[in-house]
Amino acid sequence: MSRLSSPLNAAGAAYLEALQERFRDDPASVDVSWRAVFQILDELGAVAPGAPAPGPAVADPSPLLLREEIRQRGHAVAGLDPLGRNAPPAAPVSEDAETARLRRLYQGTLTLETAHIDDPALRSWLQEAYEGADAVPPAEARRRALALLSAAEEFERLLGTRYPTKKRFGAEGIETLIPLLDRILAAAAAAGVTEVQVGTMHRGRLSLMANVLGKPLVELFAGIKGMHPFLADPPVPADVPYHMGVDSSLSFGDRTLALTLSPNPSHLEAVNPVIMGRARARQDLARDQGGDAGQVLCVLLHTDASVIGQGSVTEALQLSGVAGFTVAGTIHIVVNNQIGFTTERDEARTSLHCTGLWKAVDSPILHVNADDPDAALRAADLAVSFRQAHGRDAVIDLVGYRRNGHNEIDEPRFTQPLDYKAIEGHPPVGALYAGRLAADGVVGADAAEILAADHKARFQQALAAASDHRPNHDGFPGGRWTPFASGGTAPAEPDTGIAADRLQGLLAALAAIPDGFAADRKVERVIRRRAEEPLDWATGEALAFATLLADGVPVRLTGQDVVRGAFSHRHFALTDAVTGRRHVSLNHLGVEQARFEVINSPLSEYAVLGFEYGYSLERPDALVIWEAQFGDFANGAQIMIDQFIVSAEDKWRQPSGLVILLPHGLEGQGPEHSSARPERFLQMAARDNIRVAHPSTPANYFHLLRRQMLRRDRKPLVVLSPKTLLRLPAAVSALADLAPGTGFRPVVATAGERAERILLCSGKLAYELERERAALGAEEAAVVRLEMLYPLPEAELSALFRRWPGASCVWVQEEPRNLGAWSYLDRRLEAVRASAGCAEPRVACVARAEAASPAGSFHGDHDADQRRLVEQAFAGLAVSLPSREKAAAAE
Repeated sequence: MSRLSSPLNAAGAAYLEALQERFRDDPASVDVSWRAVFQILDELGAVAPGAPAPGPAVADPSPLLLREEIRQRGHAVAGLDPLGRNAPPAAPVSEDAETARLRRLYQGTLTLETAHIDDPALRSWLQEAYEGADAVPPAEARRRALALLSAAEEFERLLGTRYPTKKRFGAEGIETLIPLLDRILAAAAAAGVTEVQVGTMHRGRLSLMANVLGKPLVELFAGIKGMHPFLADPPVPADVPYHMGVDSSLSFGDRTLALTLSPNPSHLEAVNPVIMGRARARQDLARDQGGDAGQVLCVLLHTDASVIGQGSVTEALQLSGVAGFTVAGTIHIVVNNQIGFTTERDEARTSLHCTGLWKAVDSPILHVNADDPDAALRAADLAVSFRQAHGRDAVIDLVGYRRNGHNEIDEPRFTQPLDYKAIEGHPPVGALYAGRLAADGVVGADAAEILAADHKARFQQALAAASDHRPNHDGFPGGRWTPFASGGTAPAEPDTGIAADRLQGLLAALAAIPDGFAADRKVERVIRRRAEEPLDWATGEALAFATLLADGVPVRLTGQDVVRGAFSHRHFALTDAVTGRRHVSLNHLGVEQARFEVINSPLSEYAVLGFEYGYSLERPDALVIWEAQFGDFANGAQIMIDQFIVSAEDKWRQPSGLVILLPHGLEGQGPEHSSARPERFLQMAARDNIRVAHPSTPANYFHLLRRQMLRRDRKPLVVLSPKTLLRLPAAVSALADLAPGTGFRPVVATAGERAERILLCSGKLAYELERERAALGAEEAAVVRLEMLYPLPEAELSALFRRWPGASCVWVQEEPRNLGAWSYLDRRLEAVRASAGCAEPRVACVARAEAASPAGSFHGDHDADQRRLVEQAFAGLAVSLPSREKAAAAE
């Protein structure tokens, strides 16, 4: 017998008595699901069964407890499986009307989980809204749902007939997804939403694009036929049809929604934070224009196996309530086929439902049997109402089945023969729903056939027209992106220099501390020094931000500990030691300016980098920066880097101007705090997809950041940022280095008139080589810093090689030989030297020995290795020993 229908026994009564006493002493000491029960009992003047009941007799509380138990645990035995494998237990023969009503509500084809929600007001709102809603949607909504189900079935049937061996990851078995999402969009439009950002998996994606999201059918079928989606010569690589996106305008009565379905890879759930970032960017724009965040809705679709298995989901969910990342509530749909490829439920998760993660963020969880479209429509209405009322996430678990295998050429009967025997004999939801509506008098008996014929004709007509379809656009986004569209030629280099008087005014604002503000004395000294020359790294960065803000360019910087800086160098927000009040000087520049946001993120790389990437897709007008605490930790977001940042423009014509700061440099701190893995970014650099820079002075960093925003194109910028150089006395710049006429220098040389050897390097190693050059008096050596690694500055390098055509060339790096930039630079530098007419085009390499680990952990060994590198770089050169001895004596 179900625990929900069994009477309370004596042991249970004793337990409840003790629990009620605890509740009266301290309500917070008992589980949230029991607080509502005891509140009811106290209001009735009742006690838990078995407790003494002095005074007048009170009503038997058992029905109240049972009703509350049904509310809290009904979902565990609800009739959610269309195949009937978990039918709810039979209700008692004799039961009062209210308890029976709650059983129908919570143990039927639709149920609601709220017991995990800590806030009693939220739970009460949800229960009242859920229990008070109409049991049956309006007739017009039901007819629309039937039409969409028919369209979904005919769409899949056509593709299955015409392309039986093509993977399309169809929606057969869970077609109710189509009217469910349509209802969410319609309800959102009615509630005042004007924009929707959608992210979805590949299951049912083609049908969603065709039947809900507004993808032109001819264009969609052309992609399925294998035709290139963009106008380009030569064609861009692009992607498979079920990864592509949609931009459309949808009408619901007199309301219109601007909708974006972002493209995404097959890396499951990776797109979630990207969509959230896009939504947040659009919400910020809406607020800037006098609107509110609720106007922009984020909708994310998942599958049951991936949503519980992929860590990106947990990371993204934890962003949902964090101020710098909240999107005023996301509506989630889990397309629950009750299987993952061949993985059974008990192999896929520990929790009862695949939606257990949402309990951590107090989201209402609705479970729906996909064979009941009416229940799906009700779930959609409640989810939208909750999001609009409370600005929080809601999730709908749509429980269906998968009529085919994981894809259309997979054979599922190898591993799930019993399930597929049941599926073969189960009618499609369209037929079931048509029969129900006909029985209710909502449609005629022949409605299903008429709808099917109409959809079939429409799809066949579009499929035929697709053969002659040719793309008429290059796929580059419009709107805010229009000014950055490529014209086929490289944009001119902008003037990034700033007049001295303007810089000094901004420096004064950056160094100012409000009157009466009790700043930490050490921090105050750091801040006051910003008004003085020379400029250190943090001041160069702050000045770059300040000049852009003053020009109306918003700046958003996020990452772990970025407000202070992981190396305690920024202090962008001062904290009053007495009141705790914060002051951000970059938002108080004394001039009209754009908004500056500096946000400490949760301890997440994957989701936060994805969020900022998504934000950058909607804000080409803003400088959007994500910083890793150490460059090594970027590999926690490798999927985001590989599948989106470096390849999205090639695959999807999706540009981004995101800046990624990765602290890099070997300093004896071990393999986890040394290397940003530049070799990985350089291996993926191609077709002008990204920029990889390694600036070594505050001035060059200043110009690099300004250049990123002033150029008339946008590419992701990966910056190998420093650690040692943040406080190295030699790594400073003068205001004159930022003046008009100055700019970013991709190649910086320290050399005399003649050179026998060119020592090419990048980053902090340049300072060690220059110090050794001076110590040795090695005038025959030219130390050349390569500050832009990709695109390789071939013109500047060629000019330098022509200056000394007879000089040998050595690439010097502190990373192991198999890591760092050497593998990328080797043949490329040789080609540049050959074209420059150098006597010896080949370039030698000085590096640490090949290694699997990027860096060592012992300072003594590190220092010895570093010394050997520097000595080897200068080995064989004629040197002035007196100069070296003089330098050694000076030290």
